[in-house]
Amino acid sequence: MAEEEEGGVEEGDVFLAFAQGPIPPRGPVRRALDKIFLAFLVLFLTLLMLEAAYKLLWPLPWAKFQDWLLRTPEEEAALEL
Repeated sequence: MAEEEEGGVEEGDVFLAFAQGPIPPRGPVRRALDKIFLAFLVLFLTLLMLEAAYKLLWPLPWAKFQDWLLRTPEEEAALEL
């Protein structure tokens, strides 16, 4: 009855998937493609993180100068006098 509930899988069948031996080494083309993919992935994730940091940090230094930057030329001329 327990076998029917578990799908009828015997314990020996589970280990057959691991009993095939080691995986053969990858060829030089596959290794080169792996390196290219890894470099692309690192570059892509770095650019995403830089964009996120830019969007989060860019408004901070200009927050205190926002009013000064948006003033009209007449107000600036009055301040210079």
